Amino acid sequence: MTSGADGSLVDDLALMRAVASRDRSALNTLYDKYSGTLLTLGSRLLADRSEAEDLLIDVFWEVWNRADRYDPARASPLTYLVMLCRSRAIDRLRSARAVKKMPHGPRISVEAAADKGMDIPDHVTPVTYADLAETQEKVRSGVEKLSAPQRQALELAFFEGLSHTEIAEKTQIPLGTVKSHIRLGLIRLREILRNVGVDAESTL
Repeated sequence: MTSGADGSLVDDLALMRAVASRDRSALNTLYDKYSGTLLTLGSRLLADRSEAEDLLIDVFWEVWNRADRYDPARASPLTYLVMLCRSRAIDRLRSARAVKKMPHGPRISVEAAADKGMDIPDHVTPVTYADLAETQEKVRSGVEKLSAPQRQALELAFFEGLSHTEIAEKTQIPLGTVKSHIRLGLIRLREILRNVGVDAESTL
């Protein structure tokens, strides 16, 4: 086993190579070694411990799934992790600011949000829920085709205007599960509406 600063760098480089080779134990070792440092950094950047914990998951998810992006010639593993943490924190801050600036409530591509691992905004608000009776009927018909948990979560969000947290409290369902029901329910509902000729982008 190597020792000292240079030895630590060699160990970290070996861990990164092992992660690139799909060695889960190497990822766990890397996480145990630097998660505390990155959590502290994320908490300082986001001013929110819960957000920082989510950020930490994003960082190590990217380390695992996009290991080929790391170039040892450009940065040490720790420097790379810190840069990645800062970059993803900035992404989160920009997304939060963008939502707050929207004049008619949050309008976000649910498909893009799901692809990027983003959270759906806390209050899901249709900009135009139903301008025409026909559209309203198609939307309601589409909602009926969703699973019961997805339908319940969307109805509480749409018709009662409850936030994710309020829905979780009312239904006694974990907050993360509520978010998943809403995210997947909206994606499914948009697919259904497109199939019956409704402009889902302007409706939801």
